[in-house]
Amino acid sequence: MVMAKKTVKTEVPAKAKKPVAAAKAAPVKKTTTAKKGVDSEAIRKKAEEIYYARIARGEHGTADSDWHQAEELLKGKGKAAPKKVVAKPAAKKPVAKKK
Repeated sequence: MVMAKKTVKTEVPAKAKKPVAAAKAAPVKKTTTAKKGVDSEAIRKKAEEIYYARIARGEHGTADSDWHQAEELLKGKGKAAPKKVVAKPAAKKPVAKKK
């Protein structure tokens, strides 16, 4: 005697719908690192100028700091050059008057 296999149909639940808020992601704003007309080649040249000026002054620094300073200068956000801290001369002591 051969027994037939019994097939059972199972109901597959429908996929859950995603919430509307999750389906529509907020648009991502793209930001640029430089103003229009300022490209990486211009920044590179300015950073090179800053590097040579810094070396001539005998100051320590990094290529990254030169690059960031060049970006700020070309964007119009930076200063012309970093201010060098100069110690003020000590005040002269008053001379005692002779009697």
